[in-house]
Amino acid sequence: MMGTMRNLANSWVAKLLLGLLAFAFVGWGVFTSTSSTGGVAEYILSLTGWGPKDLAKVGSITINGDEYSRSLQNRIKQLAQQTGQPLTVDDAHKFGLDTQVLDGMVSQAAIETTAKKLNLAVGQNVLLGEVAREKAFQNSAGQFDATAFQRVLENNQMNEAMYFAMQTRQHMQAAILDLASGQNALPKVLLGALTQYSGETRDVKYFDVTATDADVAKPSDDDLKKQYDAHPAAYTAPEYRTAATMTVDAAALAASVQISPEELQAGYDSHKQQFFTLEKRTIIQLTFPSMDEAKKAKDRIAAGEDIMKIAAELKLKDTDVTLPDKIKEDFIDQKIGEAAFALKEGDVSDPVQGQLAIALIKAAKVTPAKQPTLDEVKAPLTQQLQLEKAKAQIQDLYNNVEDARAATTKFEDIAQKFGLTFTVVGPVSAAGQDPAGKDISASVKPDVLKAIFASDVGVENDAVNQGDGYVWYEVRAVTPSALKPIDQVKDQVTQDVVNERISVAALDKAKKLIDQMKAGKAFDDVAKDVSALPKITPNLKRDQQTPEFDAPALAAAFSVPDQGFATSPGGDGKSARVMQVIQITAPAVMAASPELDQMKKQVDGSFDSDMQQGLITALKKNVGVKINADLWRQDTGGDVPVLTE
Repeated sequence: MMGTMRNLANSWVAKLLLGLLAFAFVGWGVFTSTSSTGGVAEYILSLTGWGPKDLAKVGSITINGDEYSRSLQNRIKQLAQQTGQPLTVDDAHKFGLDTQVLDGMVSQAAIETTAKKLNLAVGQNVLLGEVAREKAFQNSAGQFDATAFQRVLENNQMNEAMYFAMQTRQHMQAAILDLASGQNALPKVLLGALTQYSGETRDVKYFDVTATDADVAKPSDDDLKKQYDAHPAAYTAPEYRTAATMTVDAAALAASVQISPEELQAGYDSHKQQFFTLEKRTIIQLTFPSMDEAKKAKDRIAAGEDIMKIAAELKLKDTDVTLPDKIKEDFIDQKIGEAAFALKEGDVSDPVQGQLAIALIKAAKVTPAKQPTLDEVKAPLTQQLQLEKAKAQIQDLYNNVEDARAATTKFEDIAQKFGLTFTVVGPVSAAGQDPAGKDISASVKPDVLKAIFASDVGVENDAVNQGDGYVWYEVRAVTPSALKPIDQVKDQVTQDVVNERISVAALDKAKKLIDQMKAGKAFDDVAKDVSALPKITPNLKRDQQTPEFDAPALAAAFSVPDQGFATSPGGDGKSARVMQVIQITAPAVMAASPELDQMKKQVDGSFDSDMQQGLITALKKNVGVKINADLWRQDTGGDVPVLTE
């Protein structure tokens, strides 16, 4: 359904909207002149050469390569923050992010060019009125605050001119794209049908049949050759690399760092505060609705009655009134905190009129503040000082290693001289496996493995920073990806052929059983013949997979009419499902219902989006788009994208 709408949006509907633009803005009184498509074509044809940093030309607007690079980097950072995974420019090229960013910039330029051709303008009063109404720019009284306005702009690295230019562009874009929004007065009959379609449920009776090696013929050499030739990727070894690494880490270096008695004393003097523990108290606190009731309770306690007995009378548990190991700052009510820490251990306060409640307080336990001696914290302090000293030494060590590398000293010799951990990694694939398929990713950090595959033999690489240390690496051998000889993978090819035949055999069994049912044999009788136990799953929905029904099974179940039969391959590759739809329930759709409203919102939003995209595509074609192929290939290494389809 939506695919049809998208095709419409990208064809005659978009052209119609483009033709309506001029008429629409004439009616609004903001249109003064247009340029014909022929004029734009002449302009495009008259372009001679490119500036050194011109990446694209969209009508009268030039997109600068540096501007594009900044936009791409910003998008990469956004995605990295959203996913929590590092993302490189190479990753962006691989996933097509570079083309998406350029297409967005080209689309924006096409809209701006169209707005200029139509002489659209936004009144200053409109922009100033919006600024005055923006809550982010207002003070506590709801009035415009110039200081707040400037602060928000500075936080976003903008000035007033940039802000108003951005707002103007947004108004222009909205004025044009709104023409392609809200144009869909879809019939309620259609919305009702879509609602019933999406809300339809089915009860399905089913059982599974399986096939084994015994059900299929053993593949011949010709069968194996056909499988091998038809699926080369399945039998191609990945690229493997062997690399040498040198690692230094502050934590590993710290163990060998010596701390003198003088350094230990100085460290204690500078760090003693971190070992200091504040006074802590376990407090019992009872609150009362009035000062009179609190005084009566205090008199009972003074007469020897247990405070917890009074708590029980107030229907409070021990855990409700006991505040264990609190420091003074833990008390929100300052007066309560002052009173609690003024008591001797075991004492009960007079009634305290706090800011929030009237309370009686007992200091059940007092743990005094303590400043441990040097001897008491010697072990953890020594480890801390060793780590601090090691971190300080890391940079000197890094410089020494870099000097040795500049002198073309071998990794092995550098590692031995400076006490680094030397390791030969690989052969290893980018997925962290050795040629036998064993996972050896634990021997190399993911970012180092990624760097190894981004480098090459003979290339001097920058060290990878890891925590409080560094990893130096050099690629020593590259085994290119290659198709394995058929003799090496014969067992795998054989099993692949057999597995495919087993899957087909299971599906054939299921189809033959369905033929019996169509001829009149009862579902349960057919199941009994193959020693299967029929099951029923009720209320299946076409877009909701269950543990019993995966996507292929659901699609099959919803592809037949009521009482119809269907089959689907099993997810294990060895089975197939035999199904019968035993009941179909379509939801009733009232003239006004939440379901109908929800469907309208869903269809309207998707339709508007498709229409807007179709209009943007038409605008790009109309104003003309040219891309500097040389600069694009230089930056991305990829083919020039087509952005007007």
